[in-house]
Parts: sequence; structure tokens; C-alpha cells
Amino acid sequence: KEVKHLEAEAWEDFLDMCIGQCGIWVGENIEPEKKMSELMPTEPYLLGSHSGCCGIWVSGPTDLGAPTAEEYGDIPAHLPSGWNWGYRGMTTVKGLFTAGDGVGAAGHKFSSGSHTEGRLASKAMVKYCMDNADLKPEFDETPEEIAAAIWKPVKNFLEFKDYTTAIDVNPNYITPKMLQFRLQKIMDEYVAGVATYYNTNDKMLGVAEEKLEMLKEDAQKMRAKDLHELLRAWENYHRILTAEAHMKHIQFREESRYPGFYYRTDKNFVDEKNWHCFVNSIYDKKTKKWTCFKRKHVDLVDKSKLFKAAAPH
Repeated sequence: KEVKHLEAEAWEDFLDMCIGQCGIWVGENIEPEKKMSELMPTEPYLLGSHSGCCGIWVSGPTDLGAPTAEEYGDIPAHLPSGWNWGYRGMTTVKGLFTAGDGVGAAGHKFSSGSHTEGRLASKAMVKYCMDNADLKPEFDETPEEIAAAIWKPVKNFLEFKDYTTAIDVNPNYITPKMLQFRLQKIMDEYVAGVATYYNTNDKMLGVAEEKLEMLKEDAQKMRAKDLHELLRAWENYHRILTAEAHMKHIQFREESRYPGFYYRTDKNFVDEKNWHCFVNSIYDKKTKKWTCFKRKHVDLVDKSKLFKAAAPH
């Protein structure tokens, strides 16, 4: 009876975090407690909680001794210094908050940690709103320009849908699904995907850079035949920027800091002297250029106390 209870809890844990794996087991008649299942590598994806360093730079707590000044001199002047600049959970964009997986540099924020971070961020958001009651942020673009940009994939479809008899085959537009396949292929083959066993190098990253530029051009020709495709089209715009940021960070960090996540075969070592740091980036939407720079890394917990000294030989 106790074993059955533990087995039920184990399945509940898998259904919480590995639903796809459960589907594989059921679909292939595998009982994992009786038969070992095939190891399935996955494509790289960006998840702040598991990777530990993926996510957005936010203002942190004030009671942990985090640095208030910067160690590196190439940080853009308009960005705040240190790890805390006021409102808990606010990004370097004033008034924009995030929590959980959105926050970088702190692992295991999913499930049990995300609701706590959400409460902290939401309380800080309320305080920000009360402190800035007269703030009226405005877009650089007019409402008409924003609407035109949002509906552009729909316009592409309506304008060219009758050019061919098969609406999915058309030289004047690309479906969101096919564009996503192209993005996946670029990232998988050139930016340390499962196809190369998570290996990449400077030359491969350069090829990815060129292909992403062409993909961004073609993304302007995405179609949307319905609201679902419009949603997918805009997901793709955001995916491309996210993928490009990921590629730029790997390109900038001249080492293999995260063995198992990816390897740079031309820099296949961990360089504690030059790269024991975080890497941040900003994107200038006017110039469409990325700027990567280092941020100081500080152990808030003394790691020497976490491990026992090795026994003398």
C-alpha cells in the first residue's frame, strides 16, 4: 500500500514537470519502474529557473550584501549600477517588472519559488504605481502605426491569398509555422543544438548571425489567415529576438561556461580569470544592434562553507 502511494506521488511529480515524458511512456507501453526508457536529448531552450543565468536583469533585495557599484567599465551609461536600484523585481526598463522564470541569475524559481517572487514583484509594482501616480508613458509610434504593425501579417494574407490555388504555397508570404521551422533549424544546427550534440564555434555562430538577418527580413512577409496565426506570427517576432540574444551571448562569452548546456569547440574551457561574471545585453531598436557587456558576479553565500574539506590521503 505504501509503495503504491509513493508510486502515485512519483507520477504526480512527473505530470507536474515532465508531461511530455509521461506521454512517451504511455504511448510506448513503458512502465518506468520495470523498464528503462530511452534517453532523449532536447533542443536548447531558454528557461531562467533551470539554467540559473538565463533571464532579465532586475533590481534585487537589499539585505543580502549585493554590490551597489560596477566592476566593469563598459556598461552603458543609461543603466542603473549594481544589483539593486529601488523597486524589487523591476527591470532596467522603468515600470517593467518580472518574476519567476523571467528573472535571471537565480535557479529554482519555478513552482515553489515563483508564487513568492510574484508576490514580491506585485507589491513592488503597486508601490511604483503609487509613487508615480502622475506618470503617463507614451509610445514613440502613433496608434495608427502600431495598429498597422500588429495587423501586417493579416494584410499580407489578404493581399496575396488569391495569387495561388493552394494558400499555403505562395511566393509572396510565409506561414508562421514554416518560419518557426526555419528558426529552429538555424538554432539547432549552428547555435549548439542537439543536431551538433550542443557544440558550436565562432564560425558557426557567424553563419547563424547571417541567417538570422535573412530570417528577420522574411519575417516581414509572414501571413496570418486567422487570429491564431496572427498570435503565432507575433510569437515568432519575439522568438527571433530571443534567439538572436542567445546567440549573441554565446558569441560574446569566449569560453564554455556551461558544459552540458553547450560547448564552444574553439573555446572549450572554463576561463575563471576573464569570464567569472554575468553577461548582459541591450538591443537598440533604432540601430537594430546588440551590445553585450559583463556584470560582476558575487557569491552571496560563502560556498566554502557548503562543502566539507577533502579527507587527507
